[in-house]
Amino acid sequence: MSEHVPLPELETGELDERTIDQLFEDIARDAFLVAVLLKGGAEVLAEGGGVSLEQARQHLRDRSVRGVQLRYRFGGHEWWDTLICAADRVRIVRMRAPAEA
Repeated sequence: MSEHVPLPELETGELDERTIDQLFEDIARDAFLVAVLLKGGAEVLAEGGGVSLEQARQHLRDRSVRGVQLRYRFGGHEWWDTLICAADRVRIVRMRAPAEA
């Protein structure tokens, strides 16, 4: 019999450009950045390494990626914010990372 593993709670919403700027500023100022992952397309795996927070923000502005995931530590926990580009908006999905991450 398999053991039930609870899924982390997700917070979702849509962000305007000003709010995205504020999110990036808050992470840069108040959090410890763990990783930045870029999602290039439907068939492309997310890539990380060598991408700065500023570069990731520019990719979102330009819509040159399908999405960006920001992994950071804040308030004693690790958080994963996934920002997904649509034509005229950006959707955010936020979750607290599992303890074993």
